[in-house]
Amino acid sequence: MTAARSDRTQLADDEVVRRVRAGETDAFAELVRRTRRDGYRLARRILRQHEDADDALQDSYVKAFRALDRFEDGRAFGPWFLTIVARTALSALRQGKRRAAASLDDPAPEGNVSLAERIADPEQDPAVLEQWLLAERAFESLSEEHRAILALRVDADLSYADIAAALGIPLGTVMSRLARAREALLEEMRDLSPKRRMVDPR
Repeated sequence: MTAARSDRTQLADDEVVRRVRAGETDAFAELVRRTRRDGYRLARRILRQHEDADDALQDSYVKAFRALDRFEDGRAFGPWFLTIVARTALSALRQGKRRAAASLDDPAPEGNVSLAERIADPEQDPAVLEQWLLAERAFESLSEEHRAILALRVDADLSYADIAAALGIPLGTVMSRLARAREALLEEMRDLSPKRRMVDPR
């Protein structure tokens, strides 16, 4: 009986939430398992530092647990939780509660290997890899507002409505900010492009 009670991997999100509400508080670990990777990636995108992202993620789980009574039955837990991560990370950003930003080429927390080296798969198409690295470096050069809204749309894959809820702004503002953020990213990529620098050195 205990084994069946602890195996929640096949349950829908709202059923896991229902069980947590009913007193099976250890079931919350299943929700953490399902969302930890995406939650961390979003927090890291916004805050740009491992320790800050980890702090924001832990705070977000505490907030989510306390807010489960407001979770709507029938919806997915992931997007709902990511809006909490976004608000928490953005709040930390605005309050200046963060460490110095890490560079793309800085050693990663899991070892003394840079991100650029970790993704340098010899079987990866060099042109695709170069374009990906260019986009990553361009992203790091964007304003906090542009990084945040692109992270919510691209990394978290949130709908415009969920982004509006996370940021507390109208739907139309989300669309206009995304358009400006994409334009800024493309401009940064053009400026960082080796071909552009050869023609127009700065």
